[in-house]
Amino acid sequence: MNDSGFTYIEALISLSIAAFVMSLTPSILMQFENVHSPAVDFEVDFFMIDIAEAYEKSSEVRLDARTHSVVFTTGKGEVEYRKHGSRIIKSVEQNGYVTVMFGADDFKIEETAAHVHISVSGKGEGNDETAAFAK
Repeated sequence: MNDSGFTYIEALISLSIAAFVMSLTPSILMQFENVHSPAVDFEVDFFMIDIAEAYEKSSEVRLDARTHSVVFTTGKGEVEYRKHGSRIIKSVEQNGYVTVMFGADDFKIEETAAHVHISVSGKGEGNDETAAFAK
């Protein structure tokens, strides 16, 4: 006679344990749902990474007062960042645009003799960044 496999009692015990664990799963998941992590918005961070990459590839930075935008001169042409409504958009050589940040509350650009200063703030607390780019 072959003695491999489960007996009827072992199978019942295994199924009882599995049913018990499965019945507890919804209540355990509801406990984790009640724990709230702080709201973090990474839009400003991604924008700052994008504009830093444009600056690294640029040979010149300037403020365009007419369009209130910052312009980086790169090997691919002029890369421009400007606020449009509540978005910050990026365009290369004035051909189309890409939205690089949604929910921009403020986008300030100031130019001094040696630098172009950018200040960006997004929704929520602590979502503001400032950067200075040497000309």
